Amino acid sequence: MRGPGRRNPVFWGELERRIHVEWLIVTLVLLSLTALISYFSSFLGLARLDHTFYDRTLSSLGSKAPADDIIIIAIDDASIREMGYWPWRRSVHAQLLSRLSQAKAVGLDMVFSDPNPAYPDDDQALAQAIAAHGRVVLPVVYNDQIPEISPPLPVLAAAAKGMGSITAHADEDGTIRSVVLQSALASGAKLDHFLLAMLEAGGDSALASRLKQQESDAPRLIAYKGKPGSFTLYPYTRVLDGGISPSAFSGKYVLVGSWASGLGDYFSTPRSINGEPMAGVEVLANGLQNALDDTWIGSFARWQNALFAVLPVLLACMLLPRFSPRKSFLASGSMLLLIFAADWCFMYYANFWIPPAASAIGVALTYPVWSWRSQEAALQYFDHELQKLREEGLPYSKDMAAGGAPRPDGSLSSRVIKLHQAISLLRQAARQREETLRFISHDMRSPQNSILALTELQARSQTPLPPKNLLEQIERYANKTLALVDGFIHLARAESMEMTYRDTNLADLLAMVCDERWPLSQQRNNTITYTSTVDDARVKADDGMLARAFGNLLDNAIIYSPDGAPIQCDLTREGDHWLVTVRDQGRGISPDQQASLFTPFKRFDETTPGNPTGSGLGLAFVQTVVARHAGSITVSSIVGSGSTFSVTLPADQAGEPN
Repeated sequence: MRGPGRRNPVFWGELERRIHVEWLIVTLVLLSLTALISYFSSFLGLARLDHTFYDRTLSSLGSKAPADDIIIIAIDDASIREMGYWPWRRSVHAQLLSRLSQAKAVGLDMVFSDPNPAYPDDDQALAQAIAAHGRVVLPVVYNDQIPEISPPLPVLAAAAKGMGSITAHADEDGTIRSVVLQSALASGAKLDHFLLAMLEAGGDSALASRLKQQESDAPRLIAYKGKPGSFTLYPYTRVLDGGISPSAFSGKYVLVGSWASGLGDYFSTPRSINGEPMAGVEVLANGLQNALDDTWIGSFARWQNALFAVLPVLLACMLLPRFSPRKSFLASGSMLLLIFAADWCFMYYANFWIPPAASAIGVALTYPVWSWRSQEAALQYFDHELQKLREEGLPYSKDMAAGGAPRPDGSLSSRVIKLHQAISLLRQAARQREETLRFISHDMRSPQNSILALTELQARSQTPLPPKNLLEQIERYANKTLALVDGFIHLARAESMEMTYRDTNLADLLAMVCDERWPLSQQRNNTITYTSTVDDARVKADDGMLARAFGNLLDNAIIYSPDGAPIQCDLTREGDHWLVTVRDQGRGISPDQQASLFTPFKRFDETTPGNPTGSGLGLAFVQTVVARHAGSITVSSIVGSGSTFSVTLPADQAGEPN
């Protein structure tokens, strides 16, 4: 027989195999789900979450001073107040260009797609100034939804060194985070961005060509240098009136554009502080700085992001089966923090961005999903094993488990109660086995050894016993053996058998038990007095077992009382319970003896002359039966003054008359 503390290798091997299968399924599902979430993040709306993380990460890196080779000439509020309402005459822009002759290239972030009928000569004046400068870039407005191109006036376009698109490609939340260096037209041709035109106009044609060859149609994340206003900026009027020396622009890229709050050329960027937008001309300045320094924030293609997104989830899935639930929870939380910390480090040290939302969701799901599946697999396996135990004959009864019968569902509490029941039954089986071994090895052997000793003694001619004495001794030991067997069988049945609970009148049952003890009490001239305050005391009980238990209490009261002593049995109501008391006038029980009174095979004062014989199983049987009826038994006794046994049983409310 396998001891209760020994591992069953077949059981644990099967359970571990099932847990391993669940782990494989959970891992594959979570990896696939994470990859799909990452690949379709824009469609699922998770790109907004990634954008939020991106903005917070970029803002936390702090500002970096831009190089001094880019200057912004701002059409600010002060310039408009000084020069009058916008738009200004184009001859004014021609005058400005004459003061920027030393600039490496000038980008006019202003749309000149329509002629000015009020001043028809101004367009020609501006065209002449653009041609005279020789390095001026004009914007092209490209609507990729129609698609439609709005170029500058032909006279201006012919004079410009280059033209490029200034169309802003905002993300779903309206924030400008990237720029597309070339846009594919319906004709198949490609439209250069304003930044590429600036590089070619400034003599950096090799750099522009290299950028065109590097997936120029893919969005490039702009590494914004700082919050709005980070670049060198001069007001339009100060440059126009000579307040800024022309030499200040020598060898510099100059961008001229709107800065006034009323002109509407403002955008939200990751560097927008407290909602403060950034002027479109400064967005161009940041993009131009990135192009010159090659400081774009790197990023992967969608499929590569999906591949990297599953790595933290795979690591979490590998760790969780090896950890306890508490450590698994801490590991999942640490993994989430590690994802964001790794993203920050990539941005800070490698200027590279990997969207974390899909990984974070995958890791966040790992712990609850794995806990659910591993727990479900274990519980289902335990359910299966418990069913096998019941089919193999393990005694099972709902009333034996602490906490009552479980709900008939698949909830965790119900299944834990069932598991607790099985553990209790297995412990009971182990205890019964130990008691059986002790019963066979000691209690049963003792009277048999005594009988063998008598027969051996009788076989010796010098010490024979009279036949009558010999038979009396053998009979006494045989009766003791039978009493032990009978008591042990009753106790085992009380502990393990499936009881049948019926609607029982406790008052009638006690009256019957007292009547059955009348012959035994008459042999000792004892009187049994039964009193009840009620005629109908309903309980749910196995009446046969309960009658035997109360019979044992009355038998003990008769046996341990002196001849002629009265014995009292009472039934009363106490709240929702019935109280049965059996009181005798016997020798009493000491406090030390009361502590182990209900222990099987425990007997006291066996060597005292006149002490009744017994097996030490009667009171253990009584306590077991009462416990299985959800009741309790106590004893109060004073040595020399008798004992009172009190049994409390729950009343059957449903069976009581209205």
